[in-house]
Amino acid sequence: MMNIEFNSLKPVMYILYILLLICTSCDFKEPKPPQVTFDVPSLIGKNIDQVRKVLGKSDDTSPDPSRHSVDGYTNHYHKNGQHLLIDFDPHTRRIHRLSIHSDVPYDNLKDIMKVGNLDSIETMNYIIEPWKGFLGISFSSIDVIIR
Repeated sequence: MMNIEFNSLKPVMYILYILLLICTSCDFKEPKPPQVTFDVPSLIGKNIDQVRKVLGKSDDTSPDPSRHSVDGYTNHYHKNGQHLLIDFDPHTRRIHRLSIHSDVPYDNLKDIMKVGNLDSIETMNYIIEPWKGFLGISFSSIDVIIR
């Protein structure tokens, strides 16, 4: 039988103790299911001024560009870890794309669509283009292209 001294096991015990502390501090809860944060279907068909009345002031600090300075402009809204970017033409005030970006990637497309209260990938009014996250295993954002 092998005789092992207790002092020779101390480093192993310290490592096991540290691993135990790390494991007990980890949060193994299931991620919360996505919640509707932005009602994108209600925004489709509106111009940027009408959307601003619904969503309030944009998180952007810069004023709208002059009608002659740029062809496109983006307003940014942030709520509950979700970002809504609204691309519009400052000349016509028409919205041509809404993008939802999440702070936390989702496992499937339906989850990130729920953030925007979207239930179809394609309708007469819009089409969704998903963006996959790192390594293509999660969904970090979607573009809603207005038709």
